[in-house]
Amino acid sequence: MKIVQVSTNSLPVPPEDYGGTQRDIHYLTEELVRRGHEVILFAKKGSKCRATKTFEYPTDDKDEQLDFIIKNMPSDVDIIHDHYGIVARANPPIPTIRNSHSKKAKGTQIPVFVSKKIRDKNKKGYFVHNGIRVSDYPYKQKKKGYLLFLGRIMSEKGVHLAVEVAQKTGKELIIAGTFNNKPKYETYFNEKIKPHLNDKIRYVGPVGGTEKMKLLSEASCVLFTSTWNEPFGLVLIEALACGTPVLGFKAGAVPEVLKGLPQLLCNDVNEMSRKVRARKFPTPRTCRLYVIKRYSDKVMATNFLKLYRKVLINKEYKIKKDSTWNTRRNSLDK
Repeated sequence: MKIVQVSTNSLPVPPEDYGGTQRDIHYLTEELVRRGHEVILFAKKGSKCRATKTFEYPTDDKDEQLDFIIKNMPSDVDIIHDHYGIVARANPPIPTIRNSHSKKAKGTQIPVFVSKKIRDKNKKGYFVHNGIRVSDYPYKQKKKGYLLFLGRIMSEKGVHLAVEVAQKTGKELIIAGTFNNKPKYETYFNEKIKPHLNDKIRYVGPVGGTEKMKLLSEASCVLFTSTWNEPFGLVLIEALACGTPVLGFKAGAVPEVLKGLPQLLCNDVNEMSRKVRARKFPTPRTCRLYVIKRYSDKVMATNFLKLYRKVLINKEYKIKKDSTWNTRRNSLDK
């Protein structure tokens, strides 16, 4: 097949540190190419993904980016996989799916979400779970004694609840993640997190690359204390791929992602604390195999190929003559 992948212009593919969407695109693109498909990628400057051909956005303006995509779109493409939204909303004369990595995909014909939970909430479209290249994640059987929180430093992610678990269990906690300097996030950090930092509860800032992998693979347990409607929760499978158990609250798609490891689900801080103390976790090997079987890049690519073929065979995408795409293409031709 000839497949177009459309990334956002926020981070290159793959991202250097954080960037779940761009890492998904990277893994999917390279796995599709490995299987013999031709993949054209539109992405931010500096992208190093091994696509068949990569077009880098020459501007930060979305309208100009769309025009750039229209000008460089090959004529014999089978399907467009839009992770951005600007292409799907323009309704090109090529079958297009809109992959939403958050919660919404308004104004698009065929939305695809990262979990069944979010798909059901939107009452439209499909879902394909995220996948990772498991070999990128170091596997360690021997763990150190610390707990780990990895994610954005904000109340919705429940960093303060991870602190509470550490205090209740007497365990060391390492907090790693991006810190947004907007006033409400600074207030949250200064009031809910900073007063509790000490020799046992440490904030080490944002991490990536080998530092992130070392923290994930050596932790005794990762605490996924998010309380909001998580679309997926990539940290869940990243930790498990390293052979590290991860305890998560029953919010958003977390129960769906951990469906096969129900012992890792918690109702509240007290239950999470009890499970940390009890240490009755799946073995590191069980954690690793769980991701290989359910959430690898190979599984993700297989599921997307099935979806591409279903959309094409059933002719689910409707070609619109008076589309934004056609209007802009006509103006570019003048």
